[in-house]
Amino acid sequence: MDRIIDLRSDTVTVPTEKMRDVMRDALVGDDVLGEDPTVQKLEAMAAERFGKEKGLFVTSGTMANQVTVMTLCRRGDQIIVHNNSHIHNLEVGGLASTCSVQPRAIYAPGGAYNLEELDREIHFPDIQRAPTTLICLENSFDLNRGLAVPREHIQEICALAKKRSVNTYMDGARVFNAAIALGTTVEQLTKGVNVVATCLSKGLGCPVGSLIMGDSAFIDEARRMRQRVGGGWRQAGILAAAGILALEEMVDRLAEDHEKARTLARGLIELGFGVDPEQVQTNIIHVDLTPVGLDSAGFSNALAQLGVKIKSVGPREFRMVTHKDIHDEDIPVVMEKLKICMGRLKT
Repeated sequence: MDRIIDLRSDTVTVPTEKMRDVMRDALVGDDVLGEDPTVQKLEAMAAERFGKEKGLFVTSGTMANQVTVMTLCRRGDQIIVHNNSHIHNLEVGGLASTCSVQPRAIYAPGGAYNLEELDREIHFPDIQRAPTTLICLENSFDLNRGLAVPREHIQEICALAKKRSVNTYMDGARVFNAAIALGTTVEQLTKGVNVVATCLSKGLGCPVGSLIMGDSAFIDEARRMRQRVGGGWRQAGILAAAGILALEEMVDRLAEDHEKARTLARGLIELGFGVDPEQVQTNIIHVDLTPVGLDSAGFSNALAQLGVKIKSVGPREFRMVTHKDIHDEDIPVVMEKLKICMGRLKT
Protein backbone atom coordinates (compact mmCIF):
# COMPACT_ATOMS: atom_id res chain seq x y z
CA MET A 1 0.00 0.00 0.00
CA ASP A 2 1.13 3.56 -0.69
CA ARG A 3 1.78 5.89 2.24
CA ILE A 4 -1.18 6.80 4.44
CA ILE A 5 -2.72 10.18 3.60
CA ASP A 6 -4.10 11.38 6.92
CA LEU A 7 -6.78 14.06 6.60
CA ARG A 8 -8.37 13.59 10.03
CA SER A 9 -6.77 16.66 11.61
CA ASP A 10 -3.90 19.12 11.43
CA THR A 11 -2.75 17.68 14.77
CA VAL A 12 -1.35 14.56 13.04
CA THR A 13 1.62 16.47 11.62
CA VAL A 14 5.15 15.58 12.68
CA PRO A 15 7.93 18.09 13.44
CA THR A 16 10.18 19.14 10.58
CA GLU A 17 13.85 18.20 10.65
CA LYS A 18 14.74 21.80 11.48
CA MET A 19 12.26 21.73 14.35
CA ARG A 20 13.85 18.57 15.68
CA ASP A 21 17.25 20.24 15.47
CA VAL A 22 16.25 23.31 17.47
CA MET A 23 14.55 21.12 20.07
CA ARG A 24 17.74 19.10 20.53
CA ASP A 25 19.90 22.22 20.85
CA ALA A 26 17.56 24.30 23.03
CA LEU A 27 18.85 26.12 26.11
CA VAL A 28 16.77 24.93 29.06
CA GLY A 29 16.16 25.51 32.75
CA ASP A 30 13.47 24.81 35.34
CA ASP A 31 10.39 26.64 34.12
CA VAL A 32 8.51 26.26 37.43
CA LEU A 33 11.34 28.26 38.95
CA GLY A 34 11.17 30.74 36.09
CA GLU A 35 14.59 29.74 34.77
CA ASP A 36 13.98 28.36 31.27
CA PRO A 37 15.26 30.98 28.78
CA THR A 38 13.68 29.33 25.74
CA VAL A 39 10.24 29.28 27.34
CA GLN A 40 10.68 32.92 28.30
CA LYS A 41 11.60 33.80 24.71
CA LEU A 42 8.55 31.97 23.31
CA GLU A 43 6.16 33.63 25.77
CA ALA A 44 7.56 37.09 25.04
CA MET A 45 7.43 36.50 21.29
CA ALA A 46 3.81 35.36 21.46
CA ALA A 47 2.77 38.31 23.61
CA GLU A 48 4.33 40.75 21.16
CA ARG A 49 2.74 39.07 18.17
CA PHE A 50 -0.73 39.27 19.72
CA GLY A 51 -0.26 42.76 21.14
CA LYS A 52 -0.65 41.62 24.75
CA GLU A 53 1.56 42.22 27.78
CA LYS A 54 2.57 38.67 28.64
CA GLY A 55 2.30 35.08 27.46
CA LEU A 56 2.09 31.69 29.16
CA PHE A 57 3.16 28.36 27.65
CA VAL A 58 0.83 25.45 28.53
CA THR A 59 0.50 21.86 27.38
CA SER A 60 -2.70 21.97 25.34
CA GLY A 61 -5.64 23.99 24.09
CA THR A 62 -7.89 22.37 26.67
CA MET A 63 -5.51 23.37 29.46
CA ALA A 64 -5.41 26.90 28.04
CA ASN A 65 -9.19 27.10 28.14
CA GLN A 66 -9.49 25.69 31.65
CA VAL A 67 -6.67 27.80 33.12
CA THR A 68 -8.13 30.95 31.60
CA VAL A 69 -11.62 30.34 32.98
CA MET A 70 -10.24 29.42 36.41
CA THR A 71 -8.26 32.68 36.44
CA LEU A 72 -10.99 35.02 35.23
CA CYS A 73 -13.97 33.53 37.10
CA ARG A 74 -15.02 32.53 40.58
CA ARG A 75 -16.79 29.31 41.47
CA GLY A 76 -20.47 29.53 40.58
CA ASP A 77 -20.08 32.30 37.99
CA GLN A 78 -21.88 32.08 34.68
CA ILE A 79 -19.93 32.21 31.43
CA ILE A 80 -21.39 32.55 27.94
CA VAL A 81 -20.21 30.13 25.26
CA HIS A 82 -21.14 29.24 21.68
CA ASN A 83 -23.37 26.20 21.59
CA ASN A 84 -21.02 24.42 19.18
CA SER A 85 -17.77 25.52 20.79
CA HIS A 86 -14.92 23.22 21.78
CA ILE A 87 -14.76 24.61 25.32
CA HIS A 88 -18.41 23.67 25.87
CA ASN A 89 -18.69 20.32 24.10
CA LEU A 90 -15.32 18.62 23.91
CA GLU A 91 -13.44 19.11 27.16
CA VAL A 92 -15.00 16.37 29.30
CA GLY A 93 -17.19 18.78 31.24
CA GLY A 94 -14.18 20.74 32.44
CA LEU A 95 -16.10 23.99 32.82
CA ALA A 96 -18.26 22.35 35.48
CA SER A 97 -15.87 19.84 37.03
CA THR A 98 -12.58 21.74 36.95
CA CYS A 99 -13.58 25.40 36.76
CA SER A 100 -16.85 25.15 38.75
CA VAL A 101 -18.66 27.61 36.48
CA GLN A 102 -22.06 27.47 34.84
CA PRO A 103 -21.89 27.67 31.03
CA ARG A 104 -24.76 29.34 29.22
CA ALA A 105 -24.65 28.08 25.66
CA ILE A 106 -26.05 30.42 23.01
CA TYR A 107 -26.83 29.49 19.41
CA ALA A 108 -24.21 31.26 17.33
CA PRO A 109 -24.26 30.30 13.63
CA GLY A 110 -20.84 30.72 12.08
CA GLY A 111 -19.44 31.71 15.46
CA ALA A 112 -21.37 34.99 15.53
CA TYR A 113 -23.57 35.88 18.50
CA ASN A 114 -26.82 37.76 18.10
CA LEU A 115 -25.91 40.92 19.98
CA GLU A 116 -29.39 41.53 21.39
CA GLU A 117 -29.66 37.97 22.67
CA LEU A 118 -26.14 38.13 24.05
CA ASP A 119 -26.96 41.33 25.93
CA ARG A 120 -30.08 39.73 27.44
CA GLU A 121 -28.07 36.76 28.67
CA ILE A 122 -25.59 38.88 30.63
CA HIS A 123 -26.87 38.63 34.20
CA PHE A 124 -26.01 40.62 37.27
CA PRO A 125 -26.01 38.71 40.58
CA ASP A 126 -29.24 38.57 42.53
CA ILE A 127 -30.73 36.23 45.09
CA GLN A 128 -31.33 33.54 42.45
CA ARG A 129 -28.98 34.08 39.53
CA ALA A 130 -25.25 33.69 39.02
CA PRO A 131 -23.36 36.71 37.67
CA THR A 132 -22.07 36.62 34.10
CA THR A 133 -18.34 37.27 34.25
CA LEU A 134 -17.00 36.01 30.91
CA ILE A 135 -17.96 35.84 27.22
CA CYS A 136 -16.11 33.18 25.23
CA LEU A 137 -15.34 33.42 21.52
CA GLU A 138 -13.82 30.86 19.15
CA ASN A 139 -11.84 31.61 15.98
CA SER A 140 -11.65 29.79 13.67
CA PHE A 141 -15.06 28.54 14.69
CA ASP A 142 -16.27 24.92 14.78
CA LEU A 143 -13.51 22.34 14.54
CA ASN A 144 -15.53 20.55 11.85
CA ARG A 145 -15.88 23.64 9.63
CA GLY A 146 -13.05 26.08 10.37
CA LEU A 147 -15.01 29.29 9.82
CA ALA A 148 -13.27 32.64 10.15
CA VAL A 149 -15.16 35.07 12.42
CA PRO A 150 -14.68 38.65 11.15
CA ARG A 151 -12.85 41.29 13.17
CA GLU A 152 -15.85 43.63 13.06
CA HIS A 153 -18.04 41.15 14.94
CA ILE A 154 -15.34 40.52 17.52
CA GLN A 155 -15.06 44.25 18.12
CA GLU A 156 -18.83 44.48 18.63
CA ILE A 157 -18.65 41.72 21.25
CA CYS A 158 -15.74 43.41 23.02
CA ALA A 159 -17.56 46.74 23.08
CA LEU A 160 -20.68 45.14 24.59
CA ALA A 161 -18.61 43.25 27.15
CA LYS A 162 -16.75 46.38 28.19
CA LYS A 163 -20.02 48.26 28.55
CA ARG A 164 -21.36 45.49 30.79
CA SER A 165 -18.05 45.05 32.73
CA VAL A 166 -17.58 41.47 31.50
CA ASN A 167 -14.30 39.92 30.35
CA THR A 168 -13.81 38.34 26.93
CA TYR A 169 -11.75 35.28 26.02
CA MET A 170 -10.98 33.90 22.58
CA ASP A 171 -10.21 30.24 22.12
CA GLY A 172 -7.99 30.83 19.10
CA ALA A 173 -6.66 27.32 18.63
CA ARG A 174 -6.59 28.04 14.88
CA VAL A 175 -6.64 31.83 15.04
CA PHE A 176 -3.68 32.10 12.66
CA ASN A 177 -5.77 30.30 10.04
CA ALA A 178 -8.62 32.72 10.67
CA ALA A 179 -6.37 35.77 10.38
CA ILE A 180 -4.87 34.57 7.10
CA ALA A 181 -8.33 33.81 5.69
CA LEU A 182 -9.50 37.31 6.63
CA GLY A 183 -6.36 39.04 5.35
CA THR A 184 -5.39 40.49 8.71
CA THR A 185 -3.02 39.83 11.63
CA VAL A 186 -3.75 38.03 14.87
CA GLU A 187 -3.04 41.28 16.72
CA GLN A 188 -5.73 43.11 14.79
CA LEU A 189 -8.14 40.19 14.93
CA THR A 190 -7.88 39.88 18.73
CA LYS A 191 -7.63 43.58 19.56
CA GLY A 192 -9.89 44.36 22.52
CA VAL A 193 -10.16 40.72 23.64
CA ASN A 194 -8.94 40.45 27.23
CA VAL A 195 -7.33 37.04 26.83
CA VAL A 196 -6.57 34.89 23.79
CA ALA A 197 -5.05 31.43 23.41
CA THR A 198 -3.64 29.64 20.40
CA CYS A 199 -2.44 26.12 19.71
CA LEU A 200 1.03 25.31 18.39
CA SER A 201 0.23 21.70 17.45
CA LYS A 202 -2.70 22.51 15.13
CA GLY A 203 -1.26 23.30 11.72
CA LEU A 204 2.07 24.69 12.94
CA GLY A 205 3.82 21.34 13.21
CA CYS A 206 4.75 21.38 16.90
CA PRO A 207 4.55 18.13 18.86
CA VAL A 208 2.75 19.75 21.81
CA GLY A 209 1.84 23.09 23.36
CA SER A 210 -0.47 26.09 23.45
CA LEU A 211 -0.04 29.74 24.43
CA ILE A 212 -2.21 32.09 26.48
CA MET A 213 -1.79 35.87 26.11
CA GLY A 214 -3.18 38.63 28.32
CA ASP A 215 -2.15 41.42 30.64
CA SER A 216 0.55 40.95 33.26
CA ALA A 217 -1.76 40.56 36.25
CA PHE A 218 -3.82 37.92 34.46
CA ILE A 219 -0.79 35.90 33.31
CA ASP A 220 0.78 35.96 36.78
CA GLU A 221 -2.39 34.45 38.25
CA ALA A 222 -2.85 32.08 35.30
CA ARG A 223 0.63 30.71 36.01
CA ARG A 224 -0.59 29.75 39.49
CA MET A 225 -3.69 28.10 38.02
CA ARG A 226 -1.53 26.18 35.57
CA GLN A 227 0.40 24.81 38.53
CA ARG A 228 -2.86 23.86 40.26
CA VAL A 229 -3.94 21.61 37.41
CA GLY A 230 -0.54 19.97 37.09
CA GLY A 231 0.75 22.09 34.22
CA GLY A 232 4.01 23.21 35.77
CA TRP A 233 6.84 21.74 33.76
CA ARG A 234 10.60 21.71 34.14
CA GLN A 235 12.97 21.86 31.14
CA ALA A 236 10.14 22.83 28.80
CA GLY A 237 12.49 24.79 26.55
CA ILE A 238 12.88 21.64 24.47
CA LEU A 239 9.22 22.04 23.46
CA ALA A 240 9.26 25.83 23.47
CA ALA A 241 12.04 25.80 20.87
CA ALA A 242 9.64 24.11 18.45
CA GLY A 243 7.07 26.82 19.22
CA ILE A 244 9.54 29.60 18.44
CA LEU A 245 10.36 28.07 15.07
CA ALA A 246 6.64 27.60 14.40
CA LEU A 247 5.90 31.29 14.98
CA GLU A 248 8.86 32.30 12.86
CA GLU A 249 8.43 29.95 9.90
CA MET A 250 5.19 27.97 9.95
CA VAL A 251 2.46 30.62 10.13
CA ASP A 252 2.60 32.17 6.67
CA ARG A 253 2.59 28.76 4.99
CA LEU A 254 -0.90 28.09 6.39
CA ALA A 255 -2.21 29.84 3.26
CA GLU A 256 -0.96 26.81 1.31
CA ASP A 257 -3.20 24.56 3.42
CA HIS A 258 -6.18 26.78 2.65
CA GLU A 259 -5.53 26.51 -1.08
CA LYS A 260 -5.23 22.73 -0.85
CA ALA A 261 -8.55 22.63 0.99
CA ARG A 262 -10.24 24.64 -1.75
CA THR A 263 -8.78 22.35 -4.43
CA LEU A 264 -9.94 19.29 -2.53
CA ALA A 265 -13.39 20.81 -2.03
CA ARG A 266 -13.80 21.43 -5.76
CA GLY A 267 -12.94 17.81 -6.45
CA LEU A 268 -15.42 16.59 -3.85
CA ILE A 269 -18.18 18.67 -5.41
CA GLU A 270 -17.40 17.25 -8.85
CA LEU A 271 -17.75 13.74 -7.41
CA GLY A 272 -21.20 14.59 -6.03
CA PHE A 273 -20.42 15.04 -2.34
CA GLY A 274 -22.23 17.73 -0.37
CA VAL A 275 -19.78 20.60 0.19
CA ASP A 276 -20.61 24.28 0.62
CA PRO A 277 -17.67 26.09 -1.04
CA GLU A 278 -18.45 29.30 0.85
CA GLN A 279 -17.74 27.48 4.11
CA VAL A 280 -14.33 26.24 3.00
CA GLN A 281 -12.64 29.29 4.46
CA THR A 282 -9.54 27.83 6.07
CA ASN A 283 -8.08 24.30 6.06
CA ILE A 284 -11.19 22.33 7.09
CA ILE A 285 -13.76 20.81 4.72
CA HIS A 286 -17.14 19.64 6.04
CA VAL A 287 -18.60 16.95 3.78
CA ASP A 288 -22.18 15.66 3.60
CA LEU A 289 -22.62 12.12 2.28
CA THR A 290 -26.39 12.40 1.84
CA PRO A 291 -26.17 13.27 -1.89
CA VAL A 292 -24.22 10.07 -2.60
CA GLY A 293 -26.36 7.90 -0.30
CA LEU A 294 -23.63 6.62 2.02
CA ASP A 295 -23.03 6.61 5.78
CA SER A 296 -19.89 8.12 7.28
CA ALA A 297 -18.82 5.18 9.44
CA GLY A 298 -18.83 2.73 6.56
CA PHE A 299 -17.32 5.22 4.16
CA SER A 300 -14.47 6.27 6.46
CA ASN A 301 -13.61 2.64 7.23
CA ALA A 302 -13.60 1.68 3.56
CA LEU A 303 -11.52 4.72 2.62
CA ALA A 304 -9.00 3.91 5.34
CA GLN A 305 -8.50 0.50 3.73
CA LEU A 306 -7.41 2.41 0.63
CA GLY A 307 -4.87 4.47 2.58
CA VAL A 308 -6.83 7.70 3.18
CA LYS A 309 -7.96 8.63 6.68
CA ILE A 310 -10.87 11.01 7.35
CA LYS A 311 -12.85 11.82 10.48
CA SER A 312 -16.52 10.89 10.81
CA VAL A 313 -18.41 13.73 12.54
CA GLY A 314 -21.99 12.55 12.13
CA PRO A 315 -24.06 9.68 10.70
CA ARG A 316 -23.63 11.07 7.17
CA GLU A 317 -20.92 13.69 7.66
CA PHE A 318 -17.15 13.69 7.74
CA ARG A 319 -14.39 16.26 7.74
CA MET A 320 -11.09 16.59 5.95
CA VAL A 321 -8.29 18.82 7.23
CA THR A 322 -5.33 19.86 5.11
CA HIS A 323 -1.94 20.51 6.71
CA LYS A 324 1.78 20.70 6.05
CA ASP A 325 2.12 16.94 5.55
CA ILE A 326 -0.50 16.89 2.79
CA HIS A 327 1.24 17.64 -0.50
CA ASP A 328 -0.13 18.93 -3.80
CA GLU A 329 0.45 15.55 -5.42
CA ASP A 330 -1.70 13.91 -2.71
CA ILE A 331 -4.89 15.65 -3.87
CA PRO A 332 -5.40 13.67 -7.12
CA VAL A 333 -4.54 10.48 -5.22
CA VAL A 334 -7.27 11.27 -2.69
CA MET A 335 -9.74 11.97 -5.52
CA GLU A 336 -9.00 8.62 -7.13
CA LYS A 337 -9.37 6.76 -3.82
CA LEU A 338 -12.70 8.51 -3.17
CA LYS A 339 -14.02 7.36 -6.56
CA ILE A 340 -12.87 3.79 -5.94
CA CYS A 341 -14.42 3.79 -2.47
CA MET A 342 -17.78 5.05 -3.72
CA GLY A 343 -17.83 2.49 -6.49
CA ARG A 344 -17.14 -0.39 -4.13
CA LEU A 345 -19.71 0.67 -1.55
CA LYS A 346 -22.45 1.29 -4.11
CA THR A 347 -21.99 -2.14 -5.67
